[in-house]
Amino acid sequence: HSLGEQDMFAYLKPELFHDKFAKTLNPRSGLTEHHNWLTKQAGLIKRSKEKFIDHNKKKHGLPLPIWIACEVWDFGTLSFLYGGMKEADQDKIAQKFGLVNGRVLASWLRALNYLRNLCAHHSRLWNRNVVEKPKLPPASEVVWVAPFVEYDRLRSRPFLLFCIVQHLMSHINPNSTWWARLTNLMATELPDMKALGLDLNSMGVCEGWLELFAPLNLQDQQAIKNP
Repeated sequence: HSLGEQDMFAYLKPELFHDKFAKTLNPRSGLTEHHNWLTKQAGLIKRSKEKFIDHNKKKHGLPLPIWIACEVWDFGTLSFLYGGMKEADQDKIAQKFGLVNGRVLASWLRALNYLRNLCAHHSRLWNRNVVEKPKLPPASEVVWVAPFVEYDRLRSRPFLLFCIVQHLMSHINPNSTWWARLTNLMATELPDMKALGLDLNSMGVCEGWLELFAPLNLQDQQAIKNP
């Protein structure tokens, strides 16, 4: 929608994206990242069996306005395009989620896309080394990141990504009890596998992890359900 305010076919316009994304050619392929993104996006539109896509193709033809095309994008396609947006546009969106720097949000989206792909393929999460290591804002801006700033190991483990999800959820749906349910699962329901060298430290929990997003604990979860 931010891009759509500038042009209904904004995703086709290289001038609306930063130069590295829209102008820098890959020496192997001779294509820009924008070219590659457009190829992926065109494939999603072509394969879509959504009625609204078929309706718009028949009534208005191609290309589709960005607010219609985006409905068939997967998470990777969306996050890749966000990463190509100009910094001012990234920042404008990031501010909706309590962040100043849009490049931080871009790295979060890439990391969450990585997490999503692991989950979709039922891959191991417990002690996974996160390839897409997210950037962190200063603790003066986002308080909960403080335990992770100085410990590089914690920044490459899944628990940080769970915290990022909760940060975003707190802005999208402040009444969500997802964090309370997650921490309850981790604290009380996971099997004891210390004999195998597996514990919550392998997941990258930090000191005081249960209180990171207080007051969203189990008592508050009940209070939300039964005000």
